Amino acid sequence: MSRSPAREPVVLLVHGAHHGSWCWKEVTERLGATGVRSHAIDLPFTSFTDDTEAVRAAVREAAHHGPVLLVAHSYGGLPVSAGGHAAARLVYIAARMPLPGESPAQLTPTWNDPAFHRSVRTAPDGTVTLLPTAREALYSATPPRYAEHAAALWRRMRSRVPDTPVDDPAWLTVPSAYVVCAADRTVRPQAQHTCAARAATHVELDCDHSPFYSAPEPLARFLAAQAALVVPQ
Repeated sequence: MSRSPAREPVVLLVHGAHHGSWCWKEVTERLGATGVRSHAIDLPFTSFTDDTEAVRAAVREAAHHGPVLLVAHSYGGLPVSAGGHAAARLVYIAARMPLPGESPAQLTPTWNDPAFHRSVRTAPDGTVTLLPTAREALYSATPPRYAEHAAALWRRMRSRVPDTPVDDPAWLTVPSAYVVCAADRTVRPQAQHTCAARAATHVELDCDHSPFYSAPEPLARFLAAQAALVVPQ
């Protein structure tokens, strides 16, 4: 007997810092072409607490339609770790995957590539913005038309990387996979491998920090394969 369409897995996509739901367009189109349902959310970027609650709310809503494969890119790994416990499966893409007791803010110097770190500016009020030079690191292997489009849509953030640990990260209890971006010039690949070792499985793509632009086809294939592993509820 086939599964009811209403209970097919739903891929829920959470972007990284300064981005939005728009960055997943190439991936969602490819997932849809293979019959995999997906939805991308926008983090509010008003605080880490608000971002975490946005993830929780999105998972609750998506779960009405089917079990959730929750996908996190870069900074998105933090609110997903803090608020993704109701998902059926997790995928981290060049994303922070904190251990209990780790302070993500303390790990930032070993996480970011120094060149990218110099492209980040924090104002006295806590607002974080990117300098134009960040584009070289974020989209080093991305077609120019996507890089230009994305840079024009970068968002300011008030949600800093938290300096307190995520005590009960979701990946401890939810099956997880990790995508290492091997040619990443934003997040050090060795830092990604440290996180990947915490996941149940991982894959390495020859892509920059933005595989939703530089490698949408292999990324979509991997996500579709992960969605197929989600147990119907």
